[in-house]
Amino acid sequence: MKPELKAFLDQSELDAFLYIGDSLCEPDMYYLSRFMASDRFTLLAGEKTSLLVSSMEAGRASKESIANEVVSTSEYGIMEKLHATGKPDEAYLAVLGEFLRDRGVRRLGVPLRFPAGIYRDLSRDFDISVVGSPASRWRAVKTDGEISAIREAQRACEEAMRVAVDLISSSEPKGEVLFRQGEALTSEQVRGKIEVCLLDRGCEAVDTIVAGGAVAVDPHARGCGPLPANEPIVIDIFPRSKQSRYFADMTRTVLQGEVDRDVEEMYEAVREAQDAGLAAIRAGTSGRDVHAKVVQVFRDHGYPEREGCGFTHSTGHGVGLNVHELPSLSEVGETLVERNVVTVEPGLYYPDIGGVRLEDLVVVTAKACENLTHFERKLVL
Repeated sequence: MKPELKAFLDQSELDAFLYIGDSLCEPDMYYLSRFMASDRFTLLAGEKTSLLVSSMEAGRASKESIANEVVSTSEYGIMEKLHATGKPDEAYLAVLGEFLRDRGVRRLGVPLRFPAGIYRDLSRDFDISVVGSPASRWRAVKTDGEISAIREAQRACEEAMRVAVDLISSSEPKGEVLFRQGEALTSEQVRGKIEVCLLDRGCEAVDTIVAGGAVAVDPHARGCGPLPANEPIVIDIFPRSKQSRYFADMTRTVLQGEVDRDVEEMYEAVREAQDAGLAAIRAGTSGRDVHAKVVQVFRDHGYPEREGCGFTHSTGHGVGLNVHELPSLSEVGETLVERNVVTVEPGLYYPDIGGVRLEDLVVVTAKACENLTHFERKLVL
């Protein structure tokens, strides 16, 4: 048993921690097993890491996972139980109960997202505590291999950003819209080119943002339709490697045409705020302190925090098997430690001007941070 798991179980007075789900959508299960499956399976983290999988997945799980043991539901007579009850859920629950009892488990921890129906059934025979998944905290500190995987995904992210920026740069302002090869250049076209580039690099694009003008005032608006001339366009790319499953994340804001003084001033304030945030990052400081320094830069530039406009989100977040994970750079941000991987992404948003955001991805080190982002910051193309 890993020391951190033993400490967690002892402190929580638990025998083991139970996960049930698919590792495609539950990154903690993938982190603990390194087994990728889109079908539901069971992971028990205790004296040993044990997987309970269908007979169809048993061979692959034995070869691919890092679990100490892989057990097939067929070893517990899943088909016989199914024939006896005629109900797949009841048969599975019977198998699960036997699996847990065979491993001497009585006191179980389960994550907040645990299936309610299975919890209801297990709670009749087991003492169950619903607590935050400890793996979510362990994932915040990356290994050398994880950092390398994120670095590789970030290189693909930058190649895709180059494609997007070059595409916008090759367009021409005509009135209020950008045109390229005689047609209006759209968010969908730029996003499509980004996605193709990422696919060529073995990554999948997840809700890429290409939003201009008033649309970009909503930080998570994906953007649609013709892109505006003479107004800022926010490009936020956060790809995931299909092989490693690790994310990258980067945002740039660009403009094609004539820049308004208000936009120029906003951009300079965001760039200075990002520089302040990057300079503040080191092991031992808190995400709260980093966020406070970014906020102060905006205040000094005359951009106070206001409801619905201005700096409307946190400074950053952890990146790994999720694009948003611990630690956070926010008003409640945790103390940073070496090997955290976080974004620094201040932004300003005003309905009558548009949105401006810059985002870099960094690794926390003892005295500073290593910036994994090597893409230039340039507003006017």
